[in-house]
Amino acid sequence: MSIALIAVLAMVMLGSVASAGDGPPYRRTTPRGSFGADGPELLVGVPGGRAWGIESALIPVPEERTGFRATLEVSDPLVREAFVRIAWYDRATGRPRQFALTDARFVRAGETATVEVALDPPPGAVAYRLRVLARLRAPEAFSAPDAVRAIFSSIFPWRTGVPPVRLLP
Repeated sequence: MSIALIAVLAMVMLGSVASAGDGPPYRRTTPRGSFGADGPELLVGVPGGRAWGIESALIPVPEERTGFRATLEVSDPLVREAFVRIAWYDRATGRPRQFALTDARFVRAGETATVEVALDPPPGAVAYRLRVLARLRAPEAFSAPDAVRAIFSSIFPWRTGVPPVRLLP
């Protein structure tokens, strides 16, 4: 194989996968969506219909109780709502099926919100995927490629007694 062909194949295979900073790689949940990164920010565009967006690779559940902050900015008026979802899995390899979900609050068009999310796995969870999803107002619509901007903090220790999801001012 020529070097040019290998380079083209690599670009095609990696074209829908990106990461922000030191975080896990992310991919689109539908090929009709758009995804990119602007420094540490993840840029998400979605088609109409159900909730679409991006998801991380499988991440092992931490040994200790931890959490993270997520800031979502929704700039496209076609977006009805955007949110962060954690999908929980009972296996950390292959293509396991999710068995539980944790959703943060919805962020509407024109809003920017930061939420703290506890990584509080249900019994049996050994891995999770972090998702940024959005729903549009019209099923046939397409959002702007940067309709939703998301940025995540590093994982930090979570104090006992703190609610699993808490809005920041």
